[in-house]
Amino acid sequence: MSPHYPWALAAAAVAAALGVAGPVNAQTQTSQQTWQPSEDDLLLLQMNVGSYKLANEIRGYQTDRGVCLDLADVIQALDLPIRLDKKSRRATGWLFSEDQTFTLDRAANRVQNVNNGSVPVNGDIFDTPEGWCVDTKALSRWFGVTLKPDLFNSAIRLESDTKLPFIEAIERRSRAARLRPKREAFDLSAYPHARNEYKMWRTPSVDAVVRVGYDSSAASKTSGRFEFYAAGEVAGASVDARLSSDNQFKPNSLRVSAFRNDAAGGMLGPLAATQIAVGDVETQSSQLTAQSAVGRGAYISNQPLGRQSRFSSTTIRGTMPSGWDAELYRNGQLIASQTDSDDGRYEFLDVDLFYGQNDLEVVLYGPQGQVRRERFAQPVGVNNVEPGKTFYWAGILQDDRDLIDLRKTNVGTVHAWRGGVGVERGLDKRTSAALGLQSLVVNTRRRNYLEGSLYRTLGSMQLELAAAHQLGAGAVLQTSALGRLGTFNLGANVTWVEGDFASEFVSEGLEHRYGFNFDTSLRLGKFILPVQGVIDRSVLRDGSKVTKASLQTAVGLRGIALTAQLQHERIEDRTPGANSSTTRLRLLANTRQFGLRLRGAASFDLSGKNNQLETIRISADKSIDDRRDITAEVEYEGTRRDTTFGLGYTHRFDRFALRTNANYSTSGSVGANLALSFSFGPDPVNGGIRFSEKKLARSGQAAVTVFRDEDGDGRRGPGEDLLKDVYVEAGLRTTDAITDETGRTIVDGLRPYIPILVGVDESSLGDPFLAPATKGIVVVPRPGVAAIIELPVAPSGEVEGTLQTPSGTDLAGVVLELLNARGAVVAATMSEYDGFFLFERVPYGKYRLRVAVESARALPIPAGIDVPVELARGKDIARMGIVRLVYGKSTVAQNSDGNAAVTIAAAAPIAGPGTGSSGGMGGTTP
Repeated sequence: MSPHYPWALAAAAVAAALGVAGPVNAQTQTSQQTWQPSEDDLLLLQMNVGSYKLANEIRGYQTDRGVCLDLADVIQALDLPIRLDKKSRRATGWLFSEDQTFTLDRAANRVQNVNNGSVPVNGDIFDTPEGWCVDTKALSRWFGVTLKPDLFNSAIRLESDTKLPFIEAIERRSRAARLRPKREAFDLSAYPHARNEYKMWRTPSVDAVVRVGYDSSAASKTSGRFEFYAAGEVAGASVDARLSSDNQFKPNSLRVSAFRNDAAGGMLGPLAATQIAVGDVETQSSQLTAQSAVGRGAYISNQPLGRQSRFSSTTIRGTMPSGWDAELYRNGQLIASQTDSDDGRYEFLDVDLFYGQNDLEVVLYGPQGQVRRERFAQPVGVNNVEPGKTFYWAGILQDDRDLIDLRKTNVGTVHAWRGGVGVERGLDKRTSAALGLQSLVVNTRRRNYLEGSLYRTLGSMQLELAAAHQLGAGAVLQTSALGRLGTFNLGANVTWVEGDFASEFVSEGLEHRYGFNFDTSLRLGKFILPVQGVIDRSVLRDGSKVTKASLQTAVGLRGIALTAQLQHERIEDRTPGANSSTTRLRLLANTRQFGLRLRGAASFDLSGKNNQLETIRISADKSIDDRRDITAEVEYEGTRRDTTFGLGYTHRFDRFALRTNANYSTSGSVGANLALSFSFGPDPVNGGIRFSEKKLARSGQAAVTVFRDEDGDGRRGPGEDLLKDVYVEAGLRTTDAITDETGRTIVDGLRPYIPILVGVDESSLGDPFLAPATKGIVVVPRPGVAAIIELPVAPSGEVEGTLQTPSGTDLAGVVLELLNARGAVVAATMSEYDGFFLFERVPYGKYRLRVAVESARALPIPAGIDVPVELARGKDIARMGIVRLVYGKSTVAQNSDGNAAVTIAAAAPIAGPGTGSSGGMGGTTP
């Protein structure tokens, strides 16, 4: 092999990562016809108009032509009176004034408006799971404005050369409208929650993977592996189990866990536990003594779910099916990756955290083209324990040992038992203290520790003072600080060791250690370059010194996520000539170009005179359609000077998925594999067992029934029809779940223990007079089991009236809300120039009308009004007449026509959800 071959391969990797291509040809020019939406390209943007931010976020995708936005989201965000009908494939209405008519006809492939007349669409619309995604350049032409994507700030900016009526309305009504400089959080507590009680028995769902292979270079040329993962409920607890084999189909690992999680802390009475687990469990890390560990044992805690246990770093573990890869992102930057692991876990140890919000995301890539995302929030400096609140944890386990161990290995000290207990209490709003005990084996010796920590927040900085004592031996003291100074996130730590102290965080023989890290973004013209740096220096008792330094940058540019990490380690030994140093460069890349998902990783050893490429791996995935994928891989091993080429094909059927791949190595070996993956579990809709290619055991499910709620009570009664062909939404995405003839469907793929709003896609309702009776129902999914919910769809009516001041003057620009019996806002509108207000498409039911709190504050009046409203069969329109604000006692006046006028005193805001203005002009329903 040519000595230049590895470097040529590296150059090819960089070219692939950066999307280098030749001149655009005719085939590339038609790429908009072949681009397929992927979760990798999904965007969630906020519309900005001047200094204002719209309350509704807009979904979109990064395509091969730029950025597209979901048309329905844009219509809702700008509150345009445009009706989008997916069944007739038309959108009609007007834009920012009534003379700006707009018609989009996808069947005729044309769009017509006052700006451009009638023009062809020309592939400007992409069909996505959310709906119609329109290219921003086309939207700008159609609407007569400029829409500029700002992906770095997750925003879309609307600009116009002329003063649009819409922008003038924003400026005129900013105090009362939903546009405000600060965005309100989406509050799931304002919606009804599904009751999903634990049961003595729920039949588990099972994910299965079976692989057979051939390798000409192996001693046993044929191989076979299986993995079964099951999740269900037994005796009122969630239970999961994983059974896997070695390469000869011989079972070698069986893990079983029984656990319950309750974010509200409603378990074990006064203990108020949030987590209880027995079997194969994970314990949390301490500051100075014990790392997080896994093994068979038990664990209990009342800490908030997902709370990190260390001050400036965290460990992230999770379940990873056989044959999958994992990538770790921090605040949108790719920082680490992990390939297939035999133990069925992904594990990222000691991930650095910075002051403020740390949004961590693990992206899992399956061999059949699957993509699964798991997100974690790890705030620093804003998550102090509340004053007077006490958190505790306790755990014991046998290190790295399965509950039912099928391996023939010696227990020894490698699999020794360890245990610990800890408490943390909030002393005031800025201070908390923690105390803990740990017992574990380090360097073949059992060691017992007493540990304490004090945390204090000072402005934009958080300080930690931690100390630990090894009983019968030495002690350690550490001070750490994390903070923000301008655009820099800074961290520093100093550690002193006294006597014979060693732990999993303090190496044996250490005398003292100090370190510093920073994180910032450098603005280079219009380009922003994030940079992170770490330096750590340790001095040992024998006089030797170890210095470690790293510099990392992660760039997201035009859909390319590129990470470069330079690491250097120098050991200064007292023995002459024993000094040594190593330098390594790691590159990670992930992009989607020309319909291909490209991923690459490379490692270089820069220590010696002859820099060496250690490893490089490049993979390219191409979706032929929504069921078929092809994959190509190249991997080079520098130590063996061996290159392996692989090619794979995947086909996903409704009930299972098949993958086959073949590989060839320049060493002369050949191989092939065939993998079958499927899931099965109880069918909550039709009964019996169902099979699926989706992962049923690792995700949650919702069995949904959609019915016509004739009486508006929210409950399905006798004679109320079930609705077919209705799409169901989960969170921000429209799913592929459509109700059948019985009005039922199943929503799969819900992330366990993360509350999500499940509702009806209003655009799929065939009757324009039907409307969802509620935005949705909040479900807290559990793995492997289905939550049963019913979604009412009710006939709708209108509520109208005229709002006046106490003196009888028409009152314009005031946000009014309708509240249901739970106190949640179900609809909002704004009074017009003559005081007239109109709520449209309001589901049957009993409501109360009020002035939104922010409008009441802006007028100003003491607070909102409070008027009963009812819509029912035969009462499709509720005419309120004149609604007059009066300070003091309520009275009833007479209009000139003899009809009663409602005169209402100002009242205190209604307590409970929905007390703030949800906004919405023109009678939109939240």
